[in-house]
Amino acid sequence: MMRPQTIDSLPRVAFVATGGTIAGELTEASAAGDIYAYDSARRSGESLVMAIPGLLRRAQWHFEQPFSIGSQNIELAHMLQLRAVLIRLLESSEVDGIVVTHGTDTMEDTLYFLHLTLPSHLMNKPVLFTGAMLPSDHDQADGPSNIGKTLDFLIQCVEASQNEIPFGLVMQGLFTPAHCVEKQSTSGLDVFDGPYSVPADAQWLVNWTGLNSPDDLGLQGQYSLLFESNASQHPLFEAMEVPVVYCTPGNAALRQLNDLLNRKPASVVVAAPGHGNIPDVCVPALRRLLLNGVGVVRASRVSAGGVQQGGEFDALDNFREGVNKPGFGIFSEAGSLSLSKCVMYERLRVLAHSLSV
Repeated sequence: MMRPQTIDSLPRVAFVATGGTIAGELTEASAAGDIYAYDSARRSGESLVMAIPGLLRRAQWHFEQPFSIGSQNIELAHMLQLRAVLIRLLESSEVDGIVVTHGTDTMEDTLYFLHLTLPSHLMNKPVLFTGAMLPSDHDQADGPSNIGKTLDFLIQCVEASQNEIPFGLVMQGLFTPAHCVEKQSTSGLDVFDGPYSVPADAQWLVNWTGLNSPDDLGLQGQYSLLFESNASQHPLFEAMEVPVVYCTPGNAALRQLNDLLNRKPASVVVAAPGHGNIPDVCVPALRRLLLNGVGVVRASRVSAGGVQQGGEFDALDNFREGVNKPGFGIFSEAGSLSLSKCVMYERLRVLAHSLSV
């Protein structure tokens, strides 16, 4: 006969809330039935847990709220603050696992930043993000179910004591590793159901390994040495500019590139048609940027498929890493990175180069 669980035997879960739709509430106009509108980041993380029947009794809870915002307003300083909180909790012997609630707008950006900057040696307990597409007081609110299923998965992982510890997103009962998270749509409850999502259960690792995810998405902790563990700001990182130039027929892309020649950003991501086929008219401006030490990343405005070396475009091959001269910018392809991940990776790569880390 199994002994009943006592409070001391329950998993010790840190619940880190940051705002977002999951903590949002409908506005008066929406409640009146005129429109669908809500304000995000209205409720605390503790109130979200307490509102779900029976959830409070399933763990020993520790609540933190480093900030409370709609995730469209997230700044790089917020990401650093969240990183510092997570490092402290990962180092704590009083925590078995971590649940983070976050807005869905920039879920991909934050998770990818943390994938690259959280020290890999600290990732010894589950760190699971979740969110919602509907505010907390909507009659079909998905936040409570997502929080419940995230806790279910966390407890399974803690009890299983597997060598591979999950770090990523749980939504609609599916788990997606942090570096593979992409928002697939602007609406619907299944917006994070992607090609590298698997059921959030004890077989997650076996199922995910069989998907053969891309191997060019960056390594866990690759840029962890760029910031102190408790860093809540980094002026150079926050000031670094990595614009995306979106190529469409007409002269807009060329005008933007010429404007950037005067500003000299850290790097430029070119979202070109098809397989990153940069228009010929843009090449001279990109070459001048590279000569002035500005990196250029060839990406695509197409949402899937990625951009590898090859195809129709080879005009800037003399600026590739290992080929170009010291002081020139580096030309590269985005690989399998989405545009948002590509921008974050370039920020960190250029910062690492400037600091020689």
